[in-house]
Amino acid sequence: MLRQYLETQADQVEAVLLAHHAPGRVTGGTVGPRLIRFALDPAPSTRFTAVRGLAEDLAVALKVSSLRIDRTDQGIILEFPNPEPRPVTFTGLWPEVEPLPPATALLGLTDAGAPLLARLSSPEVAHVLVAGTTGSGKTALLRTMATSLALANAPETLRLLCLDPKGRAFRALTAAPHLTRPPVVEIAEAIEALQSLVRLMEMRDQKGEQQPRIVVFIDEMADLIIQDERRNGHVSVETLLTRLAQRGREAGIHLIAATQRPSAAVLSGVLRANFPLRLVGKVVSAEDARLASGRAQTDAHLLNGRGDFIAVGGSALPIRFQVAYLGEREAQEELAALKTKSTN
Repeated sequence: MLRQYLETQADQVEAVLLAHHAPGRVTGGTVGPRLIRFALDPAPSTRFTAVRGLAEDLAVALKVSSLRIDRTDQGIILEFPNPEPRPVTFTGLWPEVEPLPPATALLGLTDAGAPLLARLSSPEVAHVLVAGTTGSGKTALLRTMATSLALANAPETLRLLCLDPKGRAFRALTAAPHLTRPPVVEIAEAIEALQSLVRLMEMRDQKGEQQPRIVVFIDEMADLIIQDERRNGHVSVETLLTRLAQRGREAGIHLIAATQRPSAAVLSGVLRANFPLRLVGKVVSAEDARLASGRAQTDAHLLNGRGDFIAVGGSALPIRFQVAYLGEREAQEELAALKTKSTN
């Protein structure tokens, strides 16, 4: 059944290209849990821009909700949703990746079927900006990353600080023995916690210390900054976050912050520039995709939502992946069991 579907879709792609005088052949591809990728071999006379310009026509012909066209070292790649998606779960993927290296978070599964990890101690990662609209899967991604860090690292080597202005994102983590304090909801406590971290960073700088590593998870970073501005405090949340982003890695302090839209009106360019790794879910427009990823033509506005993300970092090509989903109750059970072990 799937084979017949793939052959029919490949024929449709070739027919559309031929009808628009941009001939090419589908030479192969892969079937991932959420995505199908076709490798396209264009005729010598067919330009990439011509193929890319036919994205909407191809999506209509294939009867899919979205279609991305990209140029890689393998040639031209067409990506569209798998009509029979398979779930990617944390519990299913975790046995394949443990034990993880120190300070390394599990993200999910790439469209090539490989687990995707983020090693915070690497200069190419250090701090992570997570962006996407409501329903994109930001909170689920934060929960997966935090739980994997807690399961793979002892509290003596890694600590977690969670800032949660809406009070919903990190409820599952309350049982984790790695927490420096319960998830912070109030803006005054968030400022105090960030001030304490800056002082710790400066002290560690002087002593050349990095341990234990401290990972700061922030849900709705823009909301936290806006609350601070309304409060008219003497110390700016954005100023504190910028200092931590600029100098935190050498002191073993890492930021993992989520926001719906990292616009210049809320987040300064200096702060955004200090997040080397961007994890971008579905956004509203191509301009939002550029702001979130820090580069043009990532097509993040064409993602499917519900955990469909791209990882963008350095000069490497974006990596599309599906978040390894972990429900709130499942996370609570995993971390409660971990807490029981640590107290025995």
